[in-house]
Amino acid sequence: MREKFVRVFGFLLPVVLILGCASLGNYWSLVTVPQEGGQQFVKITDKSDLVDTSQPFAVSRDGQKIAFTSWKTGNGDIYIKYVTGSKAVTQRTFRPETEVGPDFSPDGSQLVFSALRDGYYRIYMVGAESGSAIRQITSGSPPDAENPTFSPDGQLIAFNSVEFSRDATGNWQRVGNEAIWTYDMKTGMLSQYTSGLMPKFTPDGKKIVFKRAAITGERYYGLWMMDLASGAETNIIGGTDFGVARFAISPDGHKIVFSSNKNTVDSSQERKNNNLWIVDIDGSNLTQLTFHLSDDDCPVWAPDGKAIYFLSSRGEEEKGTVNIWRMSYGK
Repeated sequence: MREKFVRVFGFLLPVVLILGCASLGNYWSLVTVPQEGGQQFVKITDKSDLVDTSQPFAVSRDGQKIAFTSWKTGNGDIYIKYVTGSKAVTQRTFRPETEVGPDFSPDGSQLVFSALRDGYYRIYMVGAESGSAIRQITSGSPPDAENPTFSPDGQLIAFNSVEFSRDATGNWQRVGNEAIWTYDMKTGMLSQYTSGLMPKFTPDGKKIVFKRAAITGERYYGLWMMDLASGAETNIIGGTDFGVARFAISPDGHKIVFSSNKNTVDSSQERKNNNLWIVDIDGSNLTQLTFHLSDDDCPVWAPDGKAIYFLSSRGEEEKGTVNIWRMSYGK
């Protein structure tokens, strides 16, 4: 059996901005560093929420709620919490397997996510408010599916398939053959498009941005964009010295924020961490947003485009604790 992971969320806290250089022993305890001056950082969850250290989360289209995976139950379930005004969290999945990568439907009524069940990753859907019965979206073909996301009109779910194989020790390993798919909510039709991972619809619903090796054979992933009607593909950004991890498209469709290890290797080549970067949708104006020595990962735009949510261990007593933060963006 393959395994997965996760975590959750807490309440809004006033954040004291601490500036200055950090020692190697406690760098994660700082909230900000000098290069991040002028940006407001607000901690959204706390350690009691047990937010997963690496799995993506979602913000509802009205900006009121977040959905994330938490280890409160010990096996990784999806929870929902209001961004402001409440410490309460609502559990939405209850099975013994781990559920990850939730995304809200445009009207906020449904959550789509992936889960490992019976040895395979499948796509499922559950009511975000009602807690209704879980609906299975994928089954035998493709055998493994991850990273689901709704189209802006809620009619399609995009996701990527993956292929696994057991290595000599009996552990499951990815072996490539990653492909982008869509599922039609009305007809149930599955359509396969191109090779890639982590699809995201552009706000007009006409294109999908996804990850793929920047250059054929390269181990670093870059960002690509595909036109759904024509199938035409464009390489947005990619390099031979850095990779793109998680990413999100701005609400106006003009920019992409992503996490990357770009420029984080020290002189001894011993440490790497992810920071947030932003780039125009055409690949121009690449700009670094965060400079903290902790990992900043899994960025998600606020619906109004004025803030970016992300995972980070900054401001924590222990390096291994990760929470959801919100960073101001723009004027």
